[in-house]
Amino acid sequence: MSTMGAVEDGLAATLAAVAERTRDDDAAADRIRRHLPDLRAALGHRGVTTNETLVELVTAAVVAANGRSLDLKVHGEQRAAHKTATRSRFALGAACFADRYAGNLAGLRDEIGMLRDLGVSVLHVQSPFARREDGSVDLRRGDPGLGSIDRLSDLAAALRLSGISLAVDIPPGREANALVDDLLFLAGRGVEVFLLPDREVAAIVAPVLAIGAPGVEVLPASPGSAPLWQAFATGDAGALQQAVERRDGRTDVIAVRDAEAVVWPSDAAELTARFTDPSSFGRGLATEDGVAGTTASLAGVESGDPLGEARVALAHALMLSLPGLPMLWLGDEVGQLNDPTFRDDPERRDDVRWVHRGQRPRDRYAQKMDAATSAGRIHRNLTKLIAVRHTTPELDGSRLIGFGVPAPSVVGYQRPGDDSVVLVLANVADEPVLIPAVTLSGFASTALDLIEGTGLEIDEGLTLPACGFRWLRVSPVV
Repeated sequence: MSTMGAVEDGLAATLAAVAERTRDDDAAADRIRRHLPDLRAALGHRGVTTNETLVELVTAAVVAANGRSLDLKVHGEQRAAHKTATRSRFALGAACFADRYAGNLAGLRDEIGMLRDLGVSVLHVQSPFARREDGSVDLRRGDPGLGSIDRLSDLAAALRLSGISLAVDIPPGREANALVDDLLFLAGRGVEVFLLPDREVAAIVAPVLAIGAPGVEVLPASPGSAPLWQAFATGDAGALQQAVERRDGRTDVIAVRDAEAVVWPSDAAELTARFTDPSSFGRGLATEDGVAGTTASLAGVESGDPLGEARVALAHALMLSLPGLPMLWLGDEVGQLNDPTFRDDPERRDDVRWVHRGQRPRDRYAQKMDAATSAGRIHRNLTKLIAVRHTTPELDGSRLIGFGVPAPSVVGYQRPGDDSVVLVLANVADEPVLIPAVTLSGFASTALDLIEGTGLEIDEGLTLPACGFRWLRVSPVV
């Protein structure tokens, strides 16, 4: 029998087995045909070869699809038809802890207008679930301090009406088979994006949800922000350049800092010292193998470093121009600083991660339109980057090509479009750097600086300021 024949027989057998267990229809059968190969391959990669597991997962998906509300079915089909939504230049995530930012889940509804103004398309509510007595997360119960699952569903519906998808993170350490029912349950209550730390598990869950909850997406969580902060600490962009080039083809989340802490893969003591020494620009607290702190404090805004705001802008310029779903930490757009008051809370004082989980910085939000303040300048810079990103079609999709620069402090990469290329150059050092003309000789002499909206002659080289960057639309010389 040919390979094609074996595949068709396997599909027919699966469809028949599912039909014996639950009611399906032509639409469900079509989704099974499209997504079964990916599910089978993902299970095989995890060493699962029994057809029974495959049938159980597909059956659970079809049962869930049958139970979805008409509203979710219609909306999900529309999202499924535009499945690149989280990979477009219009996609922007925003993350927060509901209690710290808005009091609870109901309070987040009052922030929807602000989210829309900022251009947010995905709201990631961190850890909104209850915990069992053994400390494990119960994905079917809401955290009592935030609101019930019904409250989470209400928030999802309100966000959906405003064109924003609700995202939740799924804790590590659970097998895909155990996750599927819970994720289908949450998808049935309006969650549209799941962030999973395990890529192999995500590869299994994604096709199951594509069958049972069309339009719901599964994204691998952020790989971590350590290369960025290592570059700022050392002025050497080598590790950051490597991390950037690995993003070619990636569709996961990308953020300028992490929910837990910046975790160093090596040289932890030395790098942590760069952000905790009183004489350094960074202001953070040491963790077991990294450092905790808000983006602005780690960048030098809290210490009054003259390059602090520039580092914040550069970090977000990288995030917003790389492949993947950029995830902004709410509060970063106004330069939220570390919160030392966690030391006054007996339940939190021993966990330094609370230093970057402060309450919504109302004072800085009140200053966001005042360019005479740090909050106002940071807000202006970030919102301009978001606006320029919307008008830059080269930033759609996930294609990236590295661009080598003979300066150890400079990161370079290209985002190719149909007829042009956006060249991103960023200098992480505390002093200016000259990019020689020969490095740029593969492009026409005139480039367009997308941030400034002006032409720029590059045939005699280009100087990047300290902690400065450029988004250049260039034309390769044929």
